[in-house]
Amino acid sequence: MSAGTRVDLAGLRVLVVEDEFMLAEYFQVLLEEFGCEVVGPVATIPAAIAKLSEAPPDCVMLDANLRGKSSEPIAMELHAHGIPFLVVTGYSVRDLKGGLLSGAPQVRKPMSTGELKTALCSLLDIPLTGDAKSDTGS
Repeated sequence: MSAGTRVDLAGLRVLVVEDEFMLAEYFQVLLEEFGCEVVGPVATIPAAIAKLSEAPPDCVMLDANLRGKSSEPIAMELHAHGIPFLVVTGYSVRDLKGGLLSGAPQVRKPMSTGELKTALCSLLDIPLTGDAKSDTGS
């Protein structure tokens, strides 16, 4: 990635809530390439809510399903504190069964680097640089 693609999200604190270890590490690497400070990752509802009380992140990447449980309680906590979040899921909107998860911005697993960057920039209303727009690697 060139330096031009790192400017948009540099310095942002992003909490990663993901129960699959390999995916959590992959998201962490991508976010660090964007210049973000990664909080976590965490894999459970209680751990995510505890992280929010420590120091609120700028935004959250939230897996829709954590160890067989909906992450809707985390979404409710994020909404109550005005923290933007991006639902990262392999499920369809219909599968999310309403609530805050189905109405939130989403990115589908698996995703490319460019898809994640575009989704985060859109979530935070940050303009994409020319380099980031053309980034379609995975």
